[in-house]
Amino acid sequence: MQPKPMQPSGFGKGLALRAAAITMGFVFLMGGWRRFVNVPAKHDITSPGHLANKLVEAAPGSPVESAIHWVLSHPFAAEWSVYLMSTAEVFVGLGLIFGLFTRLAAAGSALINVALMLIFGWMGYECLDEWTMAALGFAISVGVMVYGSGAYSLDSYFRRDDFSGLFTRNVSIALTVLSVVFTVGFYSYYFGIFNFHKRTSAGRYNISALQVPGESDQARLYVDAGPSAAAAYVTAITFTMADGTERIEPAADIKVIKSHFEPWAHNSGSVVDGVMKLRLGSMVDIRIPSGAKSAVIALIDSKDPVVKFSAAP
Repeated sequence: MQPKPMQPSGFGKGLALRAAAITMGFVFLMGGWRRFVNVPAKHDITSPGHLANKLVEAAPGSPVESAIHWVLSHPFAAEWSVYLMSTAEVFVGLGLIFGLFTRLAAAGSALINVALMLIFGWMGYECLDEWTMAALGFAISVGVMVYGSGAYSLDSYFRRDDFSGLFTRNVSIALTVLSVVFTVGFYSYYFGIFNFHKRTSAGRYNISALQVPGESDQARLYVDAGPSAAAAYVTAITFTMADGTERIEPAADIKVIKSHFEPWAHNSGSVVDGVMKLRLGSMVDIRIPSGAKSAVIALIDSKDPVVKFSAAP
């Protein structure tokens, strides 16, 4: 006769969920704590170390790329969005750790993890750490929302369970399904399941040429692929003119009009020792020769991208 498997008690389930909630809460609390206490430069909008510098390199592979660029183009929005994010992380973290307004804190945690997945999820190109954190964080948040505070929490001590009426059986099932779809869907979107791929190359840099509104003699170089650990290094640009001739401009001779997203783009477009540095996610406006139709951008240790100038005179 087979022994009957031991079923975990409600107390055991609640205690296990508390461990997950405390862990998730500590991750968020320390995220906010680092910016408020350990590294305040991450909140200094005038500092290259401001958290916006992470947004610069995250934008190219994100499905909300245009929204990130809008925030980066408006320092006020960049400054206060980071403050709000840090503050939310602190309150959500404390709520999960102590089990106070637990379901509400878990809902906030779920929203933060959605934001992390949308912005940084694609950057888990080496060990999938960004994607993994957001996926597991969302699943934990759903579990806490559905189950509640569990044992050893302030909500349990005060015998309160705010918003419990919202999490009916159907809502709980829907959230569970959403958690699975969220994890599998974003993995498939960013990396693929049966045919592994990378939405944005992290192995080599690529530079696109965008049109500068109202400026036909300019082009906006956008580093839209490549690793974030270093930068793209341009040695020269070979322009192809309308008559088929070529004109080579060494990096030192390229006329830079503007580097966007500074100081968080870390002086992209600057030239040192005859090489122009362009960070992942940076946008730099340059002057192009009259009549230039296309160009080959010579890069160090990367394939030389070919760009076309749609608005060239």
